[in-house]
Amino acid sequence: MSTKQDRLPLVDLRADDAEIGRYAALLDSLGIGLLVFAADGSLLERNTQAIAFLGEAPSLWQDENGQPLATEERPERQVINTRQPVHQRAIGLRGSASAASTWCKASAFPVFASDGGLRRVLLILADLRQYSRAASDSQQLPTHDPLTGVFNQRYIQLLLDDEGRRARRYGTPFALALLAIDNFPELCRAHATRSADRLLADVSRLLGKSLREFDMVGRFGDDQFLLILPNVRVNEAMIGLERLRETIEASATSDSGPLLTVSGGVTEYTGEDAGALIERVRSLLAAAREAGCNRLCVNMDIF
Repeated sequence: MSTKQDRLPLVDLRADDAEIGRYAALLDSLGIGLLVFAADGSLLERNTQAIAFLGEAPSLWQDENGQPLATEERPERQVINTRQPVHQRAIGLRGSASAASTWCKASAFPVFASDGGLRRVLLILADLRQYSRAASDSQQLPTHDPLTGVFNQRYIQLLLDDEGRRARRYGTPFALALLAIDNFPELCRAHATRSADRLLADVSRLLGKSLREFDMVGRFGDDQFLLILPNVRVNEAMIGLERLRETIEASATSDSGPLLTVSGGVTEYTGEDAGALIERVRSLLAAAREAGCNRLCVNMDIF
């Protein structure tokens, strides 16, 4: 199902204030909030929809688990500190401590001056209730797997749907990979000091360190991780994924028993829906395991 946010035009990263103003009005017409910040973090402008989300009074911001969000952890502050965009983060907004939370999907982008310095930060807020019922005071909206810290299976599938719609609209490529820990039950039994939880947490930590910050990772079953890699072709993605596979293999301890390794299936979006894309990487993962594990299997048909 197509959503309003999927039809957004791209904003030039050197847009002037007049263009940003037109963009704010357009987002209003789509029911999407926009806040414009100066390079020092001061709020310069917000459109009508942002006021509806935030209210006139300062709001309480929450992270994905419903906990208060520190100022430096807010998406616009992350952009100010890193000069890098923040994509599709679940944020809870409350007008007061007694009010119910409104859950938004937040993305923040830098706008640069002609000399390359940061001039503005745009924070876009889209109502997340189009994907799931809003969380109440006693019911949080889960987007992350509590054990590994990566996206949970439900949310990574929503992000895959989003990426597919974006690819269809703008013609941008993306790669998809499904990685699984090899011989997971045997590995847990052999390494009594490394529980299943510890192994999963170790692999998710290595994924976070090895991938680009705008790549998306979600837990996808007991011992599997789904990776969405925007703006790369499959041959480019394989370079980084092979490096990741080698990093995980090199992290193995000297304990007796099977080593910690992963196998995976890797493919590229070619216009199919998310379900067909996932089935393709599943079959490629199965082929990698049948070939002996500790390897990646890529779909050669798209070359």
